Amino acid sequence: VGAPVGTGLATFIFADGHSYLSSNPKACVNCHIMQSQFDSWQASSHKTIAACNDCHSNGSIIEKYSQKAVNGFLHSFAFTTEYFHEPIRIKGFNKNITQRSCLSCHESFVSSTHLANEGLKNRFCTDCHKEVGHRKW
Repeated sequence: VGAPVGTGLATFIFADGHSYLSSNPKACVNCHIMQSQFDSWQASSHKTIAACNDCHSNGSIIEKYSQKAVNGFLHSFAFTTEYFHEPIRIKGFNKNITQRSCLSCHESFVSSTHLANEGLKNRFCTDCHKEVGHRKW
């Protein structure tokens, strides 16, 4: 029990784990692989109104920290084992979180379009608006 707990604590401290509990966007670049995403967010239209957690975690405080815990583990595992796609792509679990975030801010606009009735059930906002949160260079 001591070895895994000690290793976990050492890793958490070494990797600046406490910073991931904050809402500071710079925490995302603790991992060098995320620098281009951070830079592209800096150049995006959402920089002044939404930070990383505004789009990539949502719900109650328990849901947000659960999402952070799941992502923290999965991202750490992927980056440690170097088993991830480059460039990084959002998929599954995180794509659904981001979709809910888009709709929570833009629901009044979207509800007045034809997409509210027909197309949004099988589409994600990012299918058409790929560069909104992360502007391509």
